[in-house]
Amino acid sequence: MLGTKLKTVISLVAVMSIAGAVSAYASTSSVLPKDLNKGGAVALIKADPKPATVQDQIDKLYASLKPGQVIAYYVKDPKLNPSDRISFAGRGFVFQKYNDYLAKIKNINAPSLAKPVSLPKGYTFKAGFLYPQNPDPTSALYEKLDKELKEQAAQGKNILYTKPLEVVEESSAVLTFVKNKVEVSVVASFVKPSDPIGGTPVPGSNPDQKTETLGINGVECTYTTELNGRDHLDWTDSANQVHYSISAKNAKMDVINFAKSMVKK
Repeated sequence: MLGTKLKTVISLVAVMSIAGAVSAYASTSSVLPKDLNKGGAVALIKADPKPATVQDQIDKLYASLKPGQVIAYYVKDPKLNPSDRISFAGRGFVFQKYNDYLAKIKNINAPSLAKPVSLPKGYTFKAGFLYPQNPDPTSALYEKLDKELKEQAAQGKNILYTKPLEVVEESSAVLTFVKNKVEVSVVASFVKPSDPIGGTPVPGSNPDQKTETLGINGVECTYTTELNGRDHLDWTDSANQVHYSISAKNAKMDVINFAKSMVKK
């Protein structure tokens, strides 16, 4: 399946005027010297219009989205979409001011995430983000969208079919903080049930990772050192079904200090 541009929010005001098939075309032009030796004029000759690829069309749809807008789309092509599933593209909200972020989360259903009362020394707020929640594959909304898009595809001759939808829940909230060149990201995401796995799961190992268990404010947390990326500390609030992750590169004590001001038993 083509990768969903997740970016993962809220009330949708008609994503464009596209509820059915979408078709996009790109044209190019070439320059042909009439007679360079005689200083003649240069003529512009348009090339034949070239149909855009399906991915080009999806990219164009995503680029046109405004914050809070989401579309469901279906690609009627067994080679491009071998699992025959619908996908989603959405654009989240970005906040440069913390008060704007707070005002937004008061009116929507989003994972609980607030700036720590006391930030580690030297850190300041940089930005906040809210990402949309795509319909769960087992939900009535997903089944409704799946049916509608495939019915349109059965009657049409195009490859890509789309439908705007209203999102009432955010899948994750992110706050970022900076100190000099160090950036710390704090992510809160709703815990979703995992898809059933057949057989007996086999524990995996990653030579580029090193994990350790830390007890912070009476809560068991896992700190993961990434040899080729950002380290992160994770824990889950089981009562509210929210997973938290704090990440940074080469700033272990800062990450732990952020966690100490956030983790609650």
